[in-house]
Order: sequence, then structure tokens, then C-alpha cells
Amino acid sequence: GGYSPGQSLLLRQMSTEAISNLTEEQKSELESKIKAKGDEIRALKDSGAEKETIAPLVTELLSLKAELDPSSVKPKKEEKKKQQNNNKINNNNAKAEETSDYITSREENYSRWYNDVIRVTDLVEDSPVRGCMVIKPWGMALWENVRDDLDARIKEHGAENAYFPLLIPKSFLSKEAEHVDGFAKECAVVTHHRLTADPSGEKGLIADPNAELEEPLIIRPTSETMIWNMFQKWIISHRDLPLKVNQWANVMRWELRTRPFLRTSEFLWQEGH
Repeated sequence: GGYSPGQSLLLRQMSTEAISNLTEEQKSELESKIKAKGDEIRALKDSGAEKETIAPLVTELLSLKAELDPSSVKPKKEEKKKQQNNNKINNNNAKAEETSDYITSREENYSRWYNDVIRVTDLVEDSPVRGCMVIKPWGMALWENVRDDLDARIKEHGAENAYFPLLIPKSFLSKEAEHVDGFAKECAVVTHHRLTADPSGEKGLIADPNAELEEPLIIRPTSETMIWNMFQKWIISHRDLPLKVNQWANVMRWELRTRPFLRTSEFLWQEGH
């Protein structure tokens, strides 16, 4: 429930005392943290991040505000009503944006301008998999032009195209400390090779307990370890050099904060070795 007039008065008094107990340095530090957290949340909202991603950051922001000024923590009923009104406004705005050809100016909001350009030009669309995008014909045409031009330049330097497996043994990454540190938190891991119906009937399909892989496989975040494994077989002496190999492929990095073309969980790329 809400606060009574007496409780509200007490809360304001406690707030004033709490603020007065903070040094100017502490206040400045809290204000800086609040601003940084607010900017982070706005950037995520502009990029179309999921509510589940933003919610923990909002909680952190409210906690920082309460530390600076306890009276900023509003009564639950009032806050809930305000949130409901905001949700209605946001839903209406989202529906309007989906059908509008309006493009925000870069000077007004650079992040929104970027998203508007992609939406209006119909380059990509969100997929059912969080963080992954469906590249539509206009978007794919842009990629093909970039790829074809760069591919010709790469071949002029003596490189040849090859293709390496999508799945990489976990042990390959474990050998390279740099890769473990760089990609461990972003790796998608395959642990089973078969699905089966849940015997209880509650979960539909589940990973078959009898089909667990002897070694987990990583959906490639990069193909370096796989390519190096093959190079040690192909390069026996100096006569096998130079060896220049290029690959056009898709990779998977389980990004928490995504943005079309700039940062997605799955993306197309090129790597040369």
C-alpha cells in the first residue's frame, strides 16, 4: 500500500538527514553513477533490448537514487500506476514507429536515427531468436557488394577461400588461454546430439540423456583454433609456405546487448589466416 501523511513526513525528514550526512564527494560520486546508469539504460532502450535485460539495470538505478535521496523511492501504488501509464504510451509509440516512415535526425538522437534508417529501408527484421536478425534482400545486397569487393582484393594478395566446420571441440579453445578469456562467456555449447519426448509429458521435447556428447562442441565464435589445427597438418616445412587462407562464414557470440549489424549474437564475417 501507500504511505500515510505522517509516514510521508517522516520519510522526507529521514531523506534530508541522509543527504546531509553525505559529503560533497560522495554526492558527486553517486550523481555520476546515476547518470552513467541512466545513459546505459537509455542506450539499451534505443537499441530495442529486451525488458529482461533492462530490468536489473533499472533496479540498480533506483537503488543508487535511493542512496542519494531516499524520498525518491515512491509509494508502490503510485509507482505501479505510473508504470502502467508509461507502458501504454510506449506501446502506442512502438506501434506508431513500426508503421511510420519518419526518420529521427542524427542531431536529435543518433541511436534512434540509426534504428529508424534500418527500419524504414527494410534492411533487417528481428528473428524469434533473441539477438539474431533476419537479413532481408536489401540488407543482403549490401553485404554481397561489400563481400564481393573485399573478396577480390583478398585474392589479389594470393589468398584462397576455404570453409571450416561450424562446430569446434571445447578442448581446442581450452588450449588457448586468450580464447578462453575472450569468448568463454559468449559461447553457445552443444552437449547432446538428439532430442526425445519428455517421459512426463510436461516439457515436450528434451535433450536425450542417452545422447550426451563425449566432448561438448562450441558453435564457432571464431575459427582460429580450428584453422590452426589444420595448419599444423598442412605445413610440414618451409616449402609449404606461404599459406594464405580466407574464410567467409557466420559466427556465434552470445551477446547480451545487441544492435542490428553492429553487434548481434550471430553475424556474417570474414577471417584470413
